[in-house]
Amino acid sequence: MTKLDIQNTIKLLNQYKLSGVDENIGNMAKNRYGKGTIKSPDKLQSKKETDFPQHEIEKDILDIDSLESLKEYMSNFKGCELHKSATNMVFSDGNPSAKIMLIGEAPGHDEDIQGKPFVGRSGKLLDKMLEAIDLNREKVYIANIVPWRPPNNRRPTDEEIEICLPMIKKHIEIVNPKAILLLGSTATYALIKNNEGITKIRGKWLDIEINKKKYPILPTFHPAFLLRQPAQKKFSWEDLKSLKKKVKI
Repeated sequence: MTKLDIQNTIKLLNQYKLSGVDENIGNMAKNRYGKGTIKSPDKLQSKKETDFPQHEIEKDILDIDSLESLKEYMSNFKGCELHKSATNMVFSDGNPSAKIMLIGEAPGHDEDIQGKPFVGRSGKLLDKMLEAIDLNREKVYIANIVPWRPPNNRRPTDEEIEICLPMIKKHIEIVNPKAILLLGSTATYALIKNNEGITKIRGKWLDIEINKKKYPILPTFHPAFLLRQPAQKKFSWEDLKSLKKKVKI
């Protein structure tokens, strides 16, 4: 390898690092879901992220029926590697008795520090969006698909999303909202596994089924996207009006 090759390789690695890549993945596929039984959160310390198939987590949280118990379980959960770099496990904000539940992607820097979802620039815009249809944080309930901040605010990996999916589904089941607003492509894909992009699927009411109960969901743009693309706010406004009509606020 020439000196120029080495320089180019270092440059490429630095680009990967700035993009949030923090591990090297081999070319051969691996089975990430081996056998194993998870009995309780206190036994999760020695488990690795790849040892947590969804059905095992679902089994662990099957009997959880309160937000307090779910929060305790998630606070002790060590099956997702993101907890190692995060400052706080960001559980939720708002009114647990609200008719409307909002679900985002994952905490950012400010959320990680304060331990609450949507408290940074995106959160300020979200508050204004809610105010536009006579809502506020006392009238909605807010959570994320992934409760730990990914390094450098990168998108959660598919594996991280799948690990956390049973917990957000349990979250929905306990809150039992009349309608769910999915904020952004990651939250939307996590819950409905859509092949359409957020631009095409936003504004369309769909149903998801959790524990034999259906919940109406409405995908819309994430506030962070709207900060980058303010021209798209007009479409979010249509989605908010649809939400208001659906729940009869």
